[in-house]
Amino acid sequence: MVDVRKELSLINKHIRQHNREAGEFIIWYEFDPFAGAASAGSFYDDVYDEGAPGDGGRRYLPGVRVPTIYVEEREDKFTMQEDGRQPTQNIYVAVLFNDMLQSGVTLPREYQPRLNDIFWYDSRFYKVSDFHVRGRLPSEVVIGIVGFEVYIDQEFNLDIPPTQPVTQDRPWPDTFPSVGV
Repeated sequence: MVDVRKELSLINKHIRQHNREAGEFIIWYEFDPFAGAASAGSFYDDVYDEGAPGDGGRRYLPGVRVPTIYVEEREDKFTMQEDGRQPTQNIYVAVLFNDMLQSGVTLPREYQPRLNDIFWYDSRFYKVSDFHVRGRLPSEVVIGIVGFEVYIDQEFNLDIPPTQPVTQDRPWPDTFPSVGV
């Protein structure tokens, strides 16, 4: 007989070991529906970006670091048009449910509030287009997130966008590490 609690703890243990070695993460920004102009008594609506710049619009809570299992960046699926369409990067991210919960993201098992969130990875901001929780044992196991790149300076002109995290890319090593035999 399989003890699912033990299986879940082993899954989490080995994935966290992988993350300690790989060290990849995303910065998650939760949409704050109660900070905009409409909720502060304004006549303008947050959703439709109406109003003066900086006066309202969408706002986000401070970013939290969420370790990842797997990140796959994909090129834009669409072909370039003669009118000069701007290509956007697409991304798929897998994270442990417990890591998302421990990072401080509220209600990580619910997809609906997450669809207004954005996240940062590899010097780019992404909007969540799909959020799905997989592997229900005693607790959820893995969350899959699909996103598309957004350009903060173009899409958030009347909003208060999150600040870009200050991070430093690790340099590529000159040689691969040797494995002791």
